[in-house]
Amino acid sequence: MDRRNFLTRTAALASIATAAQSAHAVAPAASPRRVGLIGCGWYGKCDLLQLINIEPVEVVSLCDVDSAMLEEAAGLIESRQVSKRRPRTYVDYKEMLAEKDLDIVLIATPDHWHALAMIAAVEAGADVYVQKPTGVDVLESRAMLDAARRTGRVVQVGTQRRSTPT
Repeated sequence: MDRRNFLTRTAALASIATAAQSAHAVAPAASPRRVGLIGCGWYGKCDLLQLINIEPVEVVSLCDVDSAMLEEAAGLIESRQVSKRRPRTYVDYKEMLAEKDLDIVLIATPDHWHALAMIAAVEAGADVYVQKPTGVDVLESRAMLDAARRTGRVVQVGTQRRSTPT
């Protein structure tokens, strides 16, 4: 292969690679998506802080049965998000979801609460990021899948080091 062919082919491959990358890029939302978190322990706060760092979001609601965890998370999020607004706080996820103003709900509760919270969130019209496992048995996982399909909501199940770009 001569130099001219090498340069031509290399330039063509580079343009194809660039086009392929941009074809998979997602345009940012016109306004920040409204986010709620159910489960304000370590995993929940880590997931939420990662989301704040990579997407323009507004955390509007937090829910946890432990009032100390809830207050700690509310203060942390207030200091970290761009708007500096303090999220509303709830001890009952059903009350939080009844607001019907969430685009995304992150669920980081103990495993045995994943299914009920996820099903309620998609039925409230939110897309969901839920920590693994999906449920404590196949029946719960199947009910979660059925709810996501029935409502047409996007659901992602979190796994370590697979949910963020870095």
